[in-house]
Amino acid sequence: MNGQPTLAELARREVFALHEFFVAWFRTGVAAADFSQCEAALAPDFRMVSPDGMVNDRAAVLQRLRQARGSQPPDFAIAISGLAPLWQQGDAILLAYVEEQYRSGSTTRRRSTALFTAEPSAPRGVVWRHLQETWMPVAD
Repeated sequence: MNGQPTLAELARREVFALHEFFVAWFRTGVAAADFSQCEAALAPDFRMVSPDGMVNDRAAVLQRLRQARGSQPPDFAIAISGLAPLWQQGDAILLAYVEEQYRSGSTTRRRSTALFTAEPSAPRGVVWRHLQETWMPVAD
């Protein structure tokens, strides 16, 4: 092995880093988060299917993120679990993970699949191409 991270490792790091950004961006009273890192992580042709089935392009996702800055309470948190590669070919990889969001005593869960491609100029070496989220019941 040449010591370089694998595509799966780069994508894993990206999932965790972007969700850390979301927590900092959405929480009220948190110091400034670097929005340009978020923008650079989403490919120009990025698409997201939200848990309610709405399809949003990159511009719509970035606009909603900008508008949501500081919209969550100080206890807002995100936990990522079950992260696993589902498919990989060449410079593309599909990952699955579960995202739990906590705020004001309530929890929501979503199962996500995300397609990444290698992009050396991206903050962590990959860009998000497609994201599909599906609501899940909250575990007791």
